[in-house]
Amino acid sequence: MERTDSKNQRQQGLSLPAELYLLACDVETEKLTKRDVIGNVLRAAVLVELTDRGCLTDHDGKARTVGDRRTGDPVLDDALRAMGADKPRKWKAMVQQHRKQGFQAVEQQLERERLISIERRTWRYDRITVKDTGLAKRLRAEAVETLTSGRPVEEYSTRQAALTALAAVGQFPTVTSGKERREHKKRIKALTERAGQAGPALKKALDEMDITAAVAVGAAISAGSN
Repeated sequence: MERTDSKNQRQQGLSLPAELYLLACDVETEKLTKRDVIGNVLRAAVLVELTDRGCLTDHDGKARTVGDRRTGDPVLDDALRAMGADKPRKWKAMVQQHRKQGFQAVEQQLERERLISIERRTWRYDRITVKDTGLAKRLRAEAVETLTSGRPVEEYSTRQAALTALAAVGQFPTVTSGKERREHKKRIKALTERAGQAGPALKKALDEMDITAAVAVGAAISAGSN
């Protein structure tokens, strides 16, 4: 399904994972935000786009590839080949798989296409410069409009809903604040469901990460008090 009101992005030929990577970039500080969850978010975006293109389908709650279809995008197709070589898995498990490799593949693709430049640094996070800041701003404006416009969620394509939903679930500070996420909680839930199986799967995966982190902190505090 093609997005109907994102002509500039289509002309760029950007995949949904690439768009979300750019959304996570703070163009002012030249930093990539939410590094702790970006791999999960991009992996979910891969699943959304492959499903939207008819390359992936749901079968009894599991993601299954459809024949030998390909997209023409090397990052998406590499992910698709890996899925085809594996057994069908539940969507949450798919979101949790190959997070680092997927993140690196998207980043390298954007760097290769000169949409970003990266200054590798040893003791600090890499400096990431978005070459077309106008594109990043248009993506943000689209995501914010989808969240706040009040238009029925059903009027947005799966991909449009996913751009906003995945950024919100991933808590990208470049798109929404905590206050805005609380104010639009029901809308985010509806957009997440509109994004297909991968949207709710991402939320479950990140909720699981939060619980694991909380348990680890609790254990550390308990051990320190003994």
